[in-house]
Amino acid sequence: MRFNPFISHRLLINAIIAMFFSAVFLSSYLGVLKTYASIQWLDIMGEGGIVLMTLVWIAALLISRPPSKVTTYLVIGVGLFMFSATLDLLDEWLMHPAHQWLSWIESLPAPLGMLLTSVGLYYWHQEQYVLNRQLRRREAHLREHDKVCSVTGLYKAQYLDSAIKEQLTSKQPLWLGAIDIRDFSHFNSEFGFSEGDRLLREISELLLMNCRLSDVVCRYAGDCFMVLMPATTEQQAKELMAQIKGALKHCAFKVEASKKAKFQYVTTALIQGNTHSSTDKLTSQLHSQLQQKKHQQKIAHRAHVC
Repeated sequence: MRFNPFISHRLLINAIIAMFFSAVFLSSYLGVLKTYASIQWLDIMGEGGIVLMTLVWIAALLISRPPSKVTTYLVIGVGLFMFSATLDLLDEWLMHPAHQWLSWIESLPAPLGMLLTSVGLYYWHQEQYVLNRQLRRREAHLREHDKVCSVTGLYKAQYLDSAIKEQLTSKQPLWLGAIDIRDFSHFNSEFGFSEGDRLLREISELLLMNCRLSDVVCRYAGDCFMVLMPATTEQQAKELMAQIKGALKHCAFKVEASKKAKFQYVTTALIQGNTHSSTDKLTSQLHSQLQQKKHQQKIAHRAHVC
């Protein structure tokens, strides 16, 4: 269905129309028409141009943007400025008695409108920052489509290996982290591979949300993910892995069949690479560390059950 601003922005359009006609009504009701000789036509052209441009800006916002907090702030902010500009324009035709409250009505909306517009621009900046990050990741995936997992949209192990080789040649500190989803095979057996793939996609989204743009996130094996963290200190790497583990621990995955939330438990491992390391050695040591941790967790779980 095509986007229709007259339907989607009905309240905002009504608010702008109300502001415009309120300015016309106030000025006409309280004002007295000036003589032709006292009218400053140059001022009318300047102030009329301001009113016209604010209306053009409002129309552009309503046509180009979907309903959102950003759109509301921007439209109402520019609308308040338009209200003050309309009163200024009508002052060129109408002479008003000295009304203190009318002076306040004419003066206050403009700075308030600028404030709301500034808030809207700030939120717009945040919105564009998030969208740009997503687009950069998507563009990277499209450029390397043969090296991307079709299920998760993350890079495959082959791409990670090449990225590690490239980073090992630099003198920057390098860390590699692994995240293993515990009992993922049991999840597939109980709920089916379709639900398993959906779970993997949600986990992938969480990983991307918690990683930096410079990090390389990949699905290394069926239920094992790896994160390459270039130019990273040990403290930064540990904090990042802790954040990832915490986010996955609190991820309530809703299984379609039961509509109940399933919480996933993960095992993580972390290793540092340097110029003396090799890709195979680094991933092998990390995998061994991960398996050792999984074995220790199983022993601890059995002891707790007993």
